[in-house]
Amino acid sequence: MAMEAEAITSHIGGILSRRRERLGLTQSQLADRMGKTQSYITRVEGGKRDPRWQTVLEFARALELEPVFVPRERLAAVDAALNLPASADVPPLTGGEW
Repeated sequence: MAMEAEAITSHIGGILSRRRERLGLTQSQLADRMGKTQSYITRVEGGKRDPRWQTVLEFARALELEPVFVPRERLAAVDAALNLPASADVPPLTGGEW
């Protein structure tokens, strides 16, 4: 089942928030880096604002991310793989049709 728009917006916001925190940045520091306001960062991270593609690219640059297209049906698997601990012993993601 495809994710609804609100769930996607919230998911994107969570990804951006976690990455910002991993980089040790505050919302204010990220806002300065992007030329945005802290309240804007708060709304996007909180899923209250549906970011346009240009905004996603701005966040990606500021947070040292690479935006990629992932089929929705594969999103949960990719998200789970990205959140595995570094010590996890898992086989590489191979095979299957994308």
